[in-house]
Amino acid sequence: MPTNSKSSKKASTVNGADVNHEVTEVFTPVFENSVARVAEFQKNALDLAAEQTSEWIGAWKKAFSVLPVNPPTFFFDLANQAIQIGVETQKSAIDLVVDQSTAVAEITRQRAQAYSKIAETATEAFQTTVTRSVEAQKKALQFAGEQNKAMFAATRKQVGDGPAAVVVDSIERSANTLLEAQKSILDATTKSFVQ
Repeated sequence: MPTNSKSSKKASTVNGADVNHEVTEVFTPVFENSVARVAEFQKNALDLAAEQTSEWIGAWKKAFSVLPVNPPTFFFDLANQAIQIGVETQKSAIDLVVDQSTAVAEITRQRAQAYSKIAETATEAFQTTVTRSVEAQKKALQFAGEQNKAMFAATRKQVGDGPAAVVVDSIERSANTLLEAQKSILDATTKSFVQ
């Protein structure tokens, strides 16, 4: 039973934008080469068919030339010319399809590059937003810590030494622990967003 192994390559993508770009870069040249090969095959087949038709027309022309009545050979020449024009027209249409396929492939490449750039820009903007938000929250926590320190100092001054001061110290330590815990949570939860 075959085992499916996951790739050890870790993609740094947002919504698969880089993966799509890589897939485009891998398959687009294969697509273009396939179209070119099929076009070349069809053009060669048309050339062979035109050559064979010309041979048949030449054979019929020779066959009619042995008849006692002089046949109008210009009909054979006209038929041969019509075949050649038809073949050249079809070859031009094939070349047009190849050109259009190349243009579509180029548009696909450009679109994949644009999507990759959009995803990269969006990721950078999101990271900047998260970084600024974390910085603002840390400043707010620092300000709250300074305000708490001033408030507890003023409270200790009012209550003096004694059992009330012990309660104030305990509440201050709890508030400081809470502020430090909030800073740690901010750091832990935003570590993957902030580089």
